[in-house]
Amino acid sequence: MKVERGQAAFITGAGGGIGRALAVALASRGVQITVLDMMTTKGEETVRLVEEAHAKISYRPNSPSAIFIDCDVPKTDDLAAAFARHQNVFGRLDICINNAGVGDGEPFYGAGVDSWRKVIEVNLIAFIDGTSKAIQEMKERGGLILNLGSAASFIPVPFGPIYSASKGGVAMFTRSLAHLGMGIRVNSLCPEYVETPLLEDVPVFLRDYFRDQMGFVKMERILEATFSLLDDESKKGECIWVPVNRPTQTWPDDETNSKYQAFKKNGSAFTGVFN
Repeated sequence: MKVERGQAAFITGAGGGIGRALAVALASRGVQITVLDMMTTKGEETVRLVEEAHAKISYRPNSPSAIFIDCDVPKTDDLAAAFARHQNVFGRLDICINNAGVGDGEPFYGAGVDSWRKVIEVNLIAFIDGTSKAIQEMKERGGLILNLGSAASFIPVPFGPIYSASKGGVAMFTRSLAHLGMGIRVNSLCPEYVETPLLEDVPVFLRDYFRDQMGFVKMERILEATFSLLDDESKKGECIWVPVNRPTQTWPDDETNSKYQAFKKNGSAFTGVFN
């Protein structure tokens, strides 16, 4: 499966940043969108932008162009209700993008359990839960799942150890689903710093350092890398690293990936293991 007009997508954290950009980009290709966020005003603005994108391509679906759902993704019952509403409105789920995320917010050594636990719950547990729920909806007809990782999936982040741990988990979780089968492809997008609301959790001096010394990945590159994963039917369990000033690269590279050839050669043994 790849992106086609008439499909329906479910995107968490779509009230701004990467989530909103992906929602609008998919809408420009005739995809209907369920927008999840905890900020109603921003989520409803994304819905309006999706409607505008459909109007530009003269796409007039029978069901709404987009709906907004206020959802705290770590709450599994709320997330289940959001998937159910999506199905009630659109009758199909073709694309699921787990994107909602938070940063460490405060130094690990001074943070209470509730603070760092929230990062794991939003950035990792909700991704696993969202992927599991999406698989249940997709297993009859196939689908595409994209988990938003980060360069922190591969590189230790001294000022954000819990964030880095959560994103490393996303990468390994996604890689482990390479042989999922059922016509479902799961991949991960892992950009370096992108100027999004998530940077509000980063101390000002670090934001200034990123901007002045490293720069930010342009959203156009994020979209290009995303569609390379969604449209290429050979992409399964891959993590695309999107640097600021270098070409995108697939992780693991060919040399590292050769360690997993035994699994690929015997892939049928793992196909459908999550049925």
